[in-house]
Formats: sequence, structure tokens, C-alpha cells
Amino acid sequence: MNNRRNRVEDLTYPAFSMGAAADLLDVEPAFLRALGHEGLLSPHRSSGGHRRYSRADLDLAARAREIVDEGLTVAAACRIALLEQQLAQTRAELAELQRHGARHRARDSSGDARED
Repeated sequence: MNNRRNRVEDLTYPAFSMGAAADLLDVEPAFLRALGHEGLLSPHRSSGGHRRYSRADLDLAARAREIVDEGLTVAAACRIALLEQQLAQTRAELAELQRHGARHRARDSSGDARED
């Protein structure tokens, strides 16, 4: 049961078939294939070779769809969505480094510093 719950909560678990993903996003399957061709998505493959998409994939595809709906090409939308994703990851990493640095500064200022 716990393994099933982990899969439900796992944003990277490839739970959606191409048809289900297309329905959820209100796009044609060709749009999802185009996102793969442009390198935005790399869907998992089932044992039968069918594309499977995760919730994280659907989030990226939804963002690309928004950008396309604004009038940009699929290629441009994929590049923008990818850059936005990379920026978000970099910001999260920076925030973690800042938290880590703050903990070390607090420890050092309390006199509990140890030499590594």
C-alpha cells in the first residue's frame, strides 16, 4: 500500500498514457510528440513501447501550451518552458545554499565552530 501511495505522490511517476495526457491538457497527441521532438519532454516507455507521461511532464506540457497559445512556435515555447524550469531549479538550489550558509554562520557565531 505504501508503494502505491508513493507512486501517486511521485511527480515523476509515468502514470498517464499519451491519450490520457492529451485529454487532460486538451491537446492532440501530435502536440505531445512535437514537445518530445523539440526535447522538452522525454516520456517513459511502457513495456509495449507506448509513451507514458508523469505529472511533471504534464506541467511542462501545459506551460508550453500556454506559450503556444500566446502565439509563439512550439520550438520557442519548448525553449522558454525549459529555461523557466532551469531557472526555478537554480533558484531552489540557491535558496538551499543560502539556508545552509545561514546555519553555518549561526553555528560559527555561537562559538560551536568545528574545523573540518
